[in-house]
Amino acid sequence: MQTLFVYYKLPIAEHAQWRPLVEAFQVELKHKWSGLSAVLMQRPEATPDGIETWMEIYSHKEGVTQEMMDSIAAEAIAHGLPPKRMSEFFIPLR
Repeated sequence: MQTLFVYYKLPIAEHAQWRPLVEAFQVELKHKWSGLSAVLMQRPEATPDGIETWMEIYSHKEGVTQEMMDSIAAEAIAHGLPPKRMSEFFIPLR
């Protein structure tokens, strides 16, 4: 079962601006893809120059498909979310 991890960097000064937008984006995705789970996380520390790393984690009981990943990427662009979003699939160890 594939889980999608999307990560990107933001200035600490923009934290309050981006958080409600990303959370609303995730709510919309959960409505669009029944059974999709979405979590928003950040690294506990920022860089010395004030940059945070955020992580969006998407999972689905049947696995996140390539179609879902493509949809999440397209919707992120449409919502004006931060560019340079890196996306990777991970699966449980076998």
